[in-house]
Amino acid sequence: MITIEKRTRIALDFFEAYKNQDVEKASSLASDNGTFRYIPLGENGVGSIKASKDNNWAGIATALISAFPDLTNKVKNVSIDNQGNAIVQVFIGGTQADAIMGIPSKGNYYNVEHLFILKINDSGLIENITCYWDNWDWFQQIGYQPS
Repeated sequence: MITIEKRTRIALDFFEAYKNQDVEKASSLASDNGTFRYIPLGENGVGSIKASKDNNWAGIATALISAFPDLTNKVKNVSIDNQGNAIVQVFIGGTQADAIMGIPSKGNYYNVEHLFILKINDSGLIENITCYWDNWDWFQQIGYQPS
């Protein structure tokens, strides 16, 4: 069994790699069968963390970095529960330079609070990522008005 400190370090290492736009390093912290679920994206936000087919976390992260070249994050808090979950409050932001998910760029900056739940197994690998954020807030900040 790994310690609370080790689970916290894994979560922080994941977000540090993401902040450095090192998608490969962030993905390396996940198990081969790791999955993700980005709740606001519905069916498009479910898939494998590492797999190269279908939806994968690396593809979504790469698309975000491409559309928001200055994409960064700031971890505000990490808590570990008794099931091995790292609950991470993080602000993610950047300036839109290109279209993403059919949303054209208006060059706006956003900074939106996210809540990530990282299920970390006893081998110290991320088994599952679940993430929540206020999509409406994100839309408003980037200047997008959905129909």
